[in-house]
Amino acid sequence: MTRTAGPGFALAVIALLLGSPVSPAAEPVRTPTESVLATVPQATWIAEGRGRHAVYIFFDPNCPACQLLYRNLRMFIESHDLQLRWIPVAVVNATSLGKAAAILQAPEPLVALRHNEERYHGEAYSGGIEEDIPTAETEQKLRANERLLNRLDIPVVPTMLFADKDRRTVLIQGALSPLALRKVFARLP
Repeated sequence: MTRTAGPGFALAVIALLLGSPVSPAAEPVRTPTESVLATVPQATWIAEGRGRHAVYIFFDPNCPACQLLYRNLRMFIESHDLQLRWIPVAVVNATSLGKAAAILQAPEPLVALRHNEERYHGEAYSGGIEEDIPTAETEQKLRANERLLNRLDIPVVPTMLFADKDRRTVLIQGALSPLALRKVFARLP
């Protein structure tokens, strides 16, 4: 079961996961987070920004902490040369699947994502986009994204993943403040 951060709750779990030493002949052992980062480029995601630093973000259209993270990330896209890769999942409530489907099935998914986040209804914990009936293909993509999120030790939304300048996996769960995000993105190459 996936849990989300409630309103005003900012869970900030930052973990640098270092690979364990192995002999040259042995295969490196990957942590669940490293394994997810290696696989996440094949997930279904929506790109925002054209930067050279890819940051993957699992989000649910109805998640209040996801909406806060979305707002706090605005100032970093250009200044830190980011490409945010938003990975939709449907885990918060009954309308999440229809809203995630509406985003993915829109003619311009990024425009739909922005519409959802900029018109978020905080009191109702509801994204600002109207639900759509998911096609079988869209539902399959959303379920695959959810399975990927569930491979993490603590599968919550929002979750950010990226590789730092030393190629170590960085996992951040929850909505960080702009000050904390500035410190986190200082780890980018």
